[in-house]
Amino acid sequence: MKIYAKNYCEHLDYKKNDLFLENIKCTKLAKNYGTPTYCYSVNEIRNRFLLFKDKLKELNPLILFAMKSNYNPNIISILSNLGCGVDVVSKGEIEIALSAGVCPKKIVFSGVGKTDEEITFALKKNILQLNVESIEELVEIEKLSKKYKKKN
Repeated sequence: MKIYAKNYCEHLDYKKNDLFLENIKCTKLAKNYGTPTYCYSVNEIRNRFLLFKDKLKELNPLILFAMKSNYNPNIISILSNLGCGVDVVSKGEIEIALSAGVCPKKIVFSGVGKTDEEITFALKKNILQLNVESIEELVEIEKLSKKYKKKN
């Protein structure tokens, strides 16, 4: 069975038995940067996101990228510039998202075990939403919201 690179990524191709990503020879990338090396196709990321967004346009959703899957600030910035928000699970991910240019109103904080420091940071940054994982967490968020005069 022959495998075609273009079946997986439009910008990935074999030419004369050499693998290319966006017309850059992958062996050259390996030589310049060592291995393993992670390479991303900006065009592939952009095209796939825009296709996904287009399929949902009638619903007008806020599409969120799960930062835990890849917190590369360059990728986050590319997606943010296309209108994508992010789902984060830590203060560090909020910081990366903000530094990559994500609008606070497109950040949703999920995950169990949020610390008071993380909740306070999220409230002060005016992110869109904190997903509540327990009654105890709800009580803590409400207490901190009142302390910092944030709406629930």
